Amino acid sequence: MLIYQSKHFEAFSTLHPINQNFPSHLHRCFELIFVVDGEVEVIVNKRCLHLKTGEFLLILPYEIHSIITKSQSRTEICIFSPDYVPAFRSMIENSYLENPIFNLSLETKTLIFRTLFKDSPHLIEKKAVLYLLLSELLGQTTLIKAEKKDQELIHSILSYIQEHFTEAISLKNIATALGYSYNYLSKYFNENIGESFVDFLNGNRISYACYLLSNTEKNITEIAYLSGYENTRSFNRNFVKIKSCTPKEYREKGSNAKEFDRAIESTLTVQ
Repeated sequence: MLIYQSKHFEAFSTLHPINQNFPSHLHRCFELIFVVDGEVEVIVNKRCLHLKTGEFLLILPYEIHSIITKSQSRTEICIFSPDYVPAFRSMIENSYLENPIFNLSLETKTLIFRTLFKDSPHLIEKKAVLYLLLSELLGQTTLIKAEKKDQELIHSILSYIQEHFTEAISLKNIATALGYSYNYLSKYFNENIGESFVDFLNGNRISYACYLLSNTEKNITEIAYLSGYENTRSFNRNFVKIKSCTPKEYREKGSNAKEFDRAIESTLTVQ
């Protein structure tokens, strides 16, 4: 299952997670991860990367990634818009980093902890530190050219799904709305998202259903319809396929089920 975080379309935010586990997701922003203590496994576009204490990792816009803590970890995460570093954004267009794991000089590391990993209001200082960080990163890796992608189209498709997944939508609806042929969009979706439109749509619907099961008293039939399903039979079948348990069993798990819900709540809750 893949989550699209459209809230990171224009952003600069910091997180300080402990023992983080986060499912596969993508967003328009860069994501900088630093391991303060322990280690994490980060899957980036199907590449498995092991990040240890003292190491940095940079995830590029629209790279599908997940984070797994097998033992214990304490990390600092900075998510920033590509609009803050336009020169670097142009450099990495249709490219990926051969090795996205890197180290920094003591001076740069000190600046980062003073600006990027704190709620500093000085945006110009943040941008300057970002370019310093990126300069040191480029000295430790190589840019590898990849197949050209229309990243704004990815954003348009996934944003449309996120806004309408509780409705009766299809890829044909999206193709018409965005002005593309169905055949082109179907091939594009499979190649760039890594799963079918139907699987992605069901993943979003079932994730929202999990949130409702854990955080509301609504009955299962009501949740099925609120999540975009026309009948409970289809809802139950897809729920078991994705979660390996029934909606009733999931609700009965109580607090144990909520760890994942907190991860998706801000990205899937329909306003």
